[in-house]
Amino acid sequence: MEGNVRGIVVGYDASPGSETALMWAADAAKRQGRPLTVLHSGEPAAFPVEPAYSAERLAEDLAEVSHGILQDGVDKAATVLDRSEISAVSVDLTPAAALVEASEKADFVVTGSRGRGRVAGGLLGSVSYAVTAHARCPAIVVRGETPVHPDADHKVVIGVDDSLPSQRALEVAADVAARSGAGLHVVRVGHLVSAPGWAYAESEKGGTRHSRSVTDEAQRTLDAAKEQVSRSHPDLPLETEILYGDPGDVLTTLGAKAGLIVVGSRGRGGFAGLLLGSVSHKVIHRAECPVMVVRGLEE
Repeated sequence: MEGNVRGIVVGYDASPGSETALMWAADAAKRQGRPLTVLHSGEPAAFPVEPAYSAERLAEDLAEVSHGILQDGVDKAATVLDRSEISAVSVDLTPAAALVEASEKADFVVTGSRGRGRVAGGLLGSVSYAVTAHARCPAIVVRGETPVHPDADHKVVIGVDDSLPSQRALEVAADVAARSGAGLHVVRVGHLVSAPGWAYAESEKGGTRHSRSVTDEAQRTLDAAKEQVSRSHPDLPLETEILYGDPGDVLTTLGAKAGLIVVGSRGRGGFAGLLLGSVSHKVIHRAECPVMVVRGLEE
């Protein structure tokens, strides 16, 4: 990939959704002290041509269009971020392939959305779907027309478990919160098996054996998370909480007041494990704030 890929990479094609993602990414770069790369995919297959259209003419027109789109993106980003912190990259790849390739060098990659339940033009959207499933760095899907940012009033929310991908996601979430001046809200979602009526009497005595076991396990996970965060960011405002229910539903509800939701994904990114997982999938579709997916990378 030609060009200087660095910091936060955002895909831009001049569409309304990509413009929203661009401005969010530029603001995030400024808040977090990171450079920004504006990336445009000039894939020839995306341009309709006449039968007599020559390859040479196509290449010239494609380069001209790509240059104009990139310049427009840089100019817009420069209203928020110093121009010296902005790079522009154009590639002859599909948008998804371009962002996945850029993710090898990026801190984050960012894609836009077209409203609740419809991300980047599809059920999940081919670009956002592929990028969140395959990116080598954390991938962010920007939600809504006026997306919020993590700040003093909007915490970074992360759901954790005992997995290695969760630990990696927690590390990233804590860093984003610290750079953004936001607090970190760490949630462990427990699932209680439905119980017959007699079990409710036991809850008055401190819960059933099953419910106490779930709560104890959840608390151990949160204690480990607190220890991990305190080592790297001892001054970061931190809230931990045990909640019960479907993890995707719980995180989506918390997203109504959050600046960013962070979810870990165990997927390897190959076709055998292409699905992001029910939690990541549900949160990306339904959350009202931007969502970051942090994949657990294979060795």
